[in-house]
Amino acid sequence: MNLKKLVGFLVVIFVLFWIISQPGNASGTVNGVLAGLRDVGQSIITFIGGVF
Repeated sequence: MNLKKLVGFLVVIFVLFWIISQPGNASGTVNGVLAGLRDVGQSIITFIGGVF
């Protein structure tokens, strides 16, 4: 097993452990990330709309 696969496997295990042990914090983090992505998308749409 190479190092890249091992690190990926460990990250997946850590995320699963975090979700199971602290579901409230995990959902809050996911909601925050999604809100940030939504804001970025909206900013890009606004910029493109202003250019044309």
